[in-house]
Amino acid sequence: MEIIKESFFEVIKKSIGVEPEESIIPLKRGYLASIEMVGSGVEVFLVFNKPFLKIMCHHFLGDDDPTPESLEDMAREVANLTVGHAKVIAQEHNKSFNISTPEFLGIRTISNYNHGIHFRLSGVGHCSIFMRNKAGA
Repeated sequence: MEIIKESFFEVIKKSIGVEPEESIIPLKRGYLASIEMVGSGVEVFLVFNKPFLKIMCHHFLGDDDPTPESLEDMAREVANLTVGHAKVIAQEHNKSFNISTPEFLGIRTISNYNHGIHFRLSGVGHCSIFMRNKAGA
């Protein structure tokens, strides 16, 4: 989980110049994206509220009124950047895994996850990241 946290902070700060803040409040309903750390048997779920994705769309695309499709694409992109950068960090520590293509799972509630890391962005954007071992891994 630490490598994902480090990666998330670096990706957001380097991408948009804004440092996310840690939060103790989990976001369990929102735009849900998933990506697998192939070879480690771990699946990563990122849940974003709309304001978080709108901030990202503003900085990445210059779009202050993103379409639902743009919000979905941004959810996938942040998942891909976060776990992709975590892969680079892991390689620096002689660990390796591949990553799957990120998937957008819809606007959903995530359940059965007690442990996660939670962030605020610019006071209104919220994101939580949860991880689970894949069945059979």
